[in-house]
Amino acid sequence: MDSIWDYMLIGFIAQLVDGSLGMGFGVISSAVLLAQGVPPPLVSASVNAAKLPTGGTAALSNLYHKNIDWRIVGALALFGSLGGILGATLLSGLKGHALQYLVNGYLVLMGGYIVYRGFKGIAVRMVKTRRFQTIGFAGGIIEGIGGSWGPIVNTGLLGSGVESRYAIGSTNFSEFIVSFVVFVALGIAYFFGWWGEETDWSQVRMTVFGLALGGLPAAFFGGYLAKMAPRRPLTIAVGLFALGVAVYRLANM
Repeated sequence: MDSIWDYMLIGFIAQLVDGSLGMGFGVISSAVLLAQGVPPPLVSASVNAAKLPTGGTAALSNLYHKNIDWRIVGALALFGSLGGILGATLLSGLKGHALQYLVNGYLVLMGGYIVYRGFKGIAVRMVKTRRFQTIGFAGGIIEGIGGSWGPIVNTGLLGSGVESRYAIGSTNFSEFIVSFVVFVALGIAYFFGWWGEETDWSQVRMTVFGLALGGLPAAFFGGYLAKMAPRRPLTIAVGLFALGVAVYRLANM
């Protein structure tokens, strides 16, 4: 893909899915960038940068519709940020095939899990605890290493008995804060040269801008469109997409 319109389309679709399911933007965007050979630290930084305008818009939308439980947000944001810093540190310190296996292995596991969830049509108890700090910390680590916050956190909240409306709203609001922290942590690592010499911000400028620009209108209207979206087919499609990219990259390493 060499056109900003391609990335805008991906950003729009990814944000629509994210608004419908409480997950999807990170999985879809990360898979697309990894498929193009972008180094994992740059993938994570790019996706989190794109999440700032789209996530901020989604957070304000959920605030307006009163879909937020502040007790949950406080725990998720604090412990998610701590986990995100740890994940970003691990991502910046790992090099070569070990890092590729880690990120693509994550996509295989998460893609398979999302497909399983789609076929089952239920929220699996992935995190068997009501301690929101644990859910946030686990989601933050995954976000930091280039994964996706939503499948861990939203599913964990739903599995813990949180009402769907507040689970999605609180997940989206706290994700904006955690994405900012992870982006800053990865930016500091880049400044000090911990990524290595082969990475260059300039190679993803158009990607980040396109993803963010395309995702903004979906962030505004995603809540309304989610009422009509076929949740199960969307869930299965996202999982299969992530699985396909990861398997292809692992087979060609």
